[in-house]
Amino acid sequence: MAWRIRIVLEARISEIFLSLQGEGVYMGMPQLFVRFYGCNLSCVFCDTKADSFGTFTAEALMEKILKYRKPYHSLSLTGGEPLLQSDFIRIFLNEYKKIYKKSVYLESNGVLWGELSGIIDAVDIISMDFKLPSSTGGPELWREHEKFLGIAAEKKVFVKAVITRGTARADIVRMAEIVRKIDAGIPVVLQPVTTSIESENVQSENIDRFRGILKKGLGRCEVIRQLHKIMGIR
Repeated sequence: MAWRIRIVLEARISEIFLSLQGEGVYMGMPQLFVRFYGCNLSCVFCDTKADSFGTFTAEALMEKILKYRKPYHSLSLTGGEPLLQSDFIRIFLNEYKKIYKKSVYLESNGVLWGELSGIIDAVDIISMDFKLPSSTGGPELWREHEKFLGIAAEKKVFVKAVITRGTARADIVRMAEIVRKIDAGIPVVLQPVTTSIESENVQSENIDRFRGILKKGLGRCEVIRQLHKIMGIR
């Protein structure tokens, strides 16, 4: 008798919930969010540092999702960084798309381009962060961002960059150069950091100056704040 070995992958998921998309060009769209646990970066402004998670097989996650009856525009895979669990996502989306015709929306920090290439066929919309080193307090990731965006451009994609009081003009210029190299028509969103401390808020003149830089040679460039924080929703 031949034995078959079944490989069972489990994902670490912090939460699953229905809400409105609070960021970027799809702001206000109802989505079913699956928040994956863990991230490969540590940005100073991060506001989703989950401290707990549950483990799910693809089958268990599907069972959970099937319980949500209210209509939603798309399934949002968010984090943390979902692509840290790309093997699970590939298996899960294979099952999800057998049942649902909804778009799959991936939110990513735009670094793990190899993992993205393995699931690009299964996602429809990509919200890609540009981690500007002067904003994040972290390392330069230009090479990784360029490779990631080159793959993401196969689908609907927009890029988003959080800006702070410390954001440097040179980083905005470098981001614009990369987007223009891949596709000047890709929408770019500047997202001023949300804080209750007035001295940390981005000055309006800097926001206007950065947007002016992006408008030279690029298509859609917008400043969009975090809707969910303004409305007090998840």
